[in-house]
Amino acid sequence: MKKSKIIILITLITLIFSACTKKESSKTTTPETKTTVEKNESVSTTWMDVTSIKSVYVDTGIFEHIGFAVPAANLPKENILAGVKYHGTSITLENESKPDTIMWPFSKGIKEEELEDFTSSKGVKIKVPVQSKLNFAPLDNTMKICRDNGLKMRGHVLVWHSQTPKTFFCEDYNASKGFVSAKEMDARQEWYIKSVFQHTKEWEAKNNNGNIIIYAWDIVNEAISDNASASAYLRDGSNWYAIYKNADFIVSAFQYANKYAPKEVLLAYNDYNEFQGEKHNGYLKIIDLILAEKNNPELPSRIDIAGMQSHNQTGWPSMIEYETCIKNFIAKGLDIHITELDITGSWKGGNNFNKADPEAQKRTYNQYFKLYQKYRKTENTNGITGITFWGITDENSWRGNASPLLFNHFEPKPAYYGVIEAAN
Repeated sequence: MKKSKIIILITLITLIFSACTKKESSKTTTPETKTTVEKNESVSTTWMDVTSIKSVYVDTGIFEHIGFAVPAANLPKENILAGVKYHGTSITLENESKPDTIMWPFSKGIKEEELEDFTSSKGVKIKVPVQSKLNFAPLDNTMKICRDNGLKMRGHVLVWHSQTPKTFFCEDYNASKGFVSAKEMDARQEWYIKSVFQHTKEWEAKNNNGNIIIYAWDIVNEAISDNASASAYLRDGSNWYAIYKNADFIVSAFQYANKYAPKEVLLAYNDYNEFQGEKHNGYLKIIDLILAEKNNPELPSRIDIAGMQSHNQTGWPSMIEYETCIKNFIAKGLDIHITELDITGSWKGGNNFNKADPEAQKRTYNQYFKLYQKYRKTENTNGITGITFWGITDENSWRGNASPLLFNHFEPKPAYYGVIEAAN
């Protein structure tokens, strides 16, 4: 009897020990499963793995466009194009629709036989380069990519103090000669604006059934001085100012743009630090000057958009100052495009900025997008209709060392989540 009890007891102990051993062995990580876990932990989240910004802000009807600035050479790259389409609806070329690209063929001078006659709306007769001396190839290629991928485009820019060949301002298109008169420069400006709009309109008619791809243009860019005062607010170091000595070239640009642009194409003035003191006041004065010619019987002007570049910092400007700027532009009867958004850390001097603290940057982007929604365009009010980020990833940004964007090496940063979480 005792012997049988002992045998039963030993058997039970053996069974219990065996069960425990199996349970522990099921928790043991084999080399294969450990490798899998380590690989999963190291897999990075890319900008294609997260919620698209477009789905949050455009598909829901909050804004009309979310855009990205992209160099023409980068847009066709598969990983870039796929992400731009996923997150946005619009692109802005960083350089290839600026005057120095389009005017490049005659930037070093031009021969007499490469000129033709042009008569301005004001009856001024001048010589201008033949159309074959304008380089539209990068712009055309970009419009084709946009068409094929369901994207739209902001044109940037027609009249600017920078990236415009000096030859454009000089007699006989010769940089070694003096500037032409304001009267002739006005005619040259009209010719150039007409040429760009005429070309894009013809391309869209031929290749896109007349449907608009470039839905907005920055007509004039950065004409206000960084040291603006109540009495002197224009950038006085530009070739435009050297010829005109006043704001006439700004007003005329919007008159000619209104004459030659399709009516559905939006016309914008664009500037940075647009919220700051006398520079902001100068911006408001420019809007007033353009609007004053709205009913000019011979050459009416049109301005639809106040472009706010918004190259800002985590601690600057104050939200009150930034919001006041938005309210003042809307009060002028204009809609707003946030055209070149990026957010760095604090300013170090020159074009140098500290790297943004990730959480502070997330918080700032979040505050901005809440503000943008507060002042979005509605059926009854003017407001913000689109936001364009000035770049895609930090490493390719013009302020890359300061990590100003939502993605780094195509991986979402806290700033990205700040934008998404702001959606209301």
